[in-house]
Amino acid sequence: MASASVTAADLTMNAHNLALKGMEPEEDLRTPLRAARVGRALALMAASVLVIGIATIAYAHPQLSFGAAGQTHPTSSSGHPAYTLAGLDFVDASRGWVVLELASHDFAVLHTADAGRSWTRQLSGPLSDVGEYARFFDPLDGVVVLLGSAAVIFQTADGGKSWIRTDRAISRRSVLAADFVDPSHGWLLVQVEGNQAGPLHEVLYRTSNAGATWDDLGDPVAARDWAFRIAFTDAQRGWLYSISTQPYAYATTDGGASWRRALLPAPARGWPKAPKGSVAPELFFVAAHPTTGSGVAVTVVPIAPPKLRSADGGIVLGYPPLTVRAFDGGGSVEYVYATFADSSLYRYTAILSEAGVLPVVPDQVELSSLDGGSSWKAAPVPSAYGAIGYADALDWWWVGAGSWATSSDGGVTWTGLRPLSVPAPLPGSLQVLDADHAWFGTMGSTTPLLQATQDGGHEWRAVSLPELGSG
Repeated sequence: MASASVTAADLTMNAHNLALKGMEPEEDLRTPLRAARVGRALALMAASVLVIGIATIAYAHPQLSFGAAGQTHPTSSSGHPAYTLAGLDFVDASRGWVVLELASHDFAVLHTADAGRSWTRQLSGPLSDVGEYARFFDPLDGVVVLLGSAAVIFQTADGGKSWIRTDRAISRRSVLAADFVDPSHGWLLVQVEGNQAGPLHEVLYRTSNAGATWDDLGDPVAARDWAFRIAFTDAQRGWLYSISTQPYAYATTDGGASWRRALLPAPARGWPKAPKGSVAPELFFVAAHPTTGSGVAVTVVPIAPPKLRSADGGIVLGYPPLTVRAFDGGGSVEYVYATFADSSLYRYTAILSEAGVLPVVPDQVELSSLDGGSSWKAAPVPSAYGAIGYADALDWWWVGAGSWATSSDGGVTWTGLRPLSVPAPLPGSLQVLDADHAWFGTMGSTTPLLQATQDGGHEWRAVSLPELGSG
């Protein structure tokens, strides 16, 4: 699609109904549920299938519920957590923000200027129907985007003391994802209704003037491929999370105006294939996200469909989180998975709080590139459960429940697992600021906590979050 510049007032369109469709008959394996990627209904569905795929995981990892002795935990009158952690972003060792989702169905943005010893509530309002994106670029400038069908952009230039609200640019649009690299340059991935030419598809919008105007860049992926998330290194270089019929990584070097597909190398065992007689092809969930500079980390989840109701293979239903319908030889089973590519917590911390950890997709492949995707190497993670953070393109951290490891070659090789007295991080929450300082979030059975280190990860300090009212 040709690029077209429009004003914020011009960008209006009917919202797409994101309600999750009911399960199809077991024999109907034709297509994934495209509209099931996002929305509150997906979270409810995910919680309902915990007993299917997660109960055994929680039993096998009882150490996943940690809490600091003597701390008070904010809970609602029902005994459930009063809020869940939806995102965190620190600009240095002392100053940072967290996004919380309250039991009252509001969100709240809290700020600390003293490494979590005290917190100030800066922004609040009704929850979106998808999740929240938050990015702070320095102690003064930041942006918060409420995703979904009632998307809103909040911007601050004074460290969160005041905010400018913008919704005309995205009114009545279903915003799947947002990304900003500085206060001026940002992108929105929007889902739009189909027409006679095809079904639902995504459109990428770009601003270079803090949202005063947006450029329509068209659908970033090829026909039959689907985009889920955008991740930019700077104003020119970016990557996509996508599903396609081949293991493609999508990259741009012109700010999203055009995208190239790079075919990723297969593991030694090869990629799974759709069995003969299958009514659908294999699909590949590919999450390509920059580390720093020219560094790129990619997660590939290959899903081969079953032949009718065989016990082999599965069908992708949605993302985030990655939801797959598999078969046990008789009936269908739906699983909600975590991947190491998860870079935003969204609202699925509520699911994690129930079980401690989400199951990891079988056959998940990790790849690393240090040259912008020109070449790739396998980057196997140290253990099946945990979170990865990046100090730079070469120096990666992995933290799991009670252990950690580091890599100095972009994830290709790792140190052995070393003991660490910390709970399991939430997927996507490990933020490495420099060689000494890092933060991550964890969701226990009663409350979210933050963990902070200032000695390169050897010792961590638990940081409590304050009790919040519903206002």
